[in-house]
Amino acid sequence: MTTEANTCRDCGIREGQTHHLGCDTEQCPFCGGQLISCDCCYEQLGLDPRPGTRLYKEGLSHQQAEKWERLLEERGRIPYIRWPIVCAYCGALWPDLFMVPNEEWRRYIEPEMRGQTMCRACYDRIKGLIDAGQGGARRG
Repeated sequence: MTTEANTCRDCGIREGQTHHLGCDTEQCPFCGGQLISCDCCYEQLGLDPRPGTRLYKEGLSHQQAEKWERLLEERGRIPYIRWPIVCAYCGALWPDLFMVPNEEWRRYIEPEMRGQTMCRACYDRIKGLIDAGQGGARRG
């Protein structure tokens, strides 16, 4: 892999390093979601971020931000690791990504596999098998 491939596409740190605070790709050590968009900060600090509150309008105070950073460090911030993207059907590494309409994806991909990555060749194979077998629409 090239050095660029082992570097966070948002904040530029290398694998094994901790993201810069505010990085789009950093995971929250509390919930595992995207750190900049989860509500763990408010939950951990006992704050109300609803529209109309001071917090909603102005964001965290300097003191609150420092406390949040301490909580993140205590919990253990998640370092950047570039995990490979793998086709869930054939196991191919780094398949070209593609998109189909959600309705189509739901028709051909069973519910427990819908969050997985799949290469186009495997998707087309599954779609062909279902169409040939008159598999009907899937629900869920």
